[in-house]
Amino acid sequence: MPSKEFKSIKDPAFQVEVIVEVLRTAITSMMKLGLSHEEALNGILSQVAVQVDKDSMEYALMLNKQLHDIYEQLPSEFS
Repeated sequence: MPSKEFKSIKDPAFQVEVIVEVLRTAITSMMKLGLSHEEALNGILSQVAVQVDKDSMEYALMLNKQLHDIYEQLPSEFS
């Protein structure tokens, strides 16, 4: 996370920052163990898919349909 200053856990922007950093760290760790980026991401996704409720999964699918192409066009330092 870029900023070292204390932020409120209730701040949505901070929550997003934490989630992105945790995901990035998990993927990096899994890749160090020999998985590809796609294998690591799919492994995380499969666990999330099993654990979240149906409405959350449907919302995630909607986000994927709307935003995946934009994400693919981002420079690597943002993905």
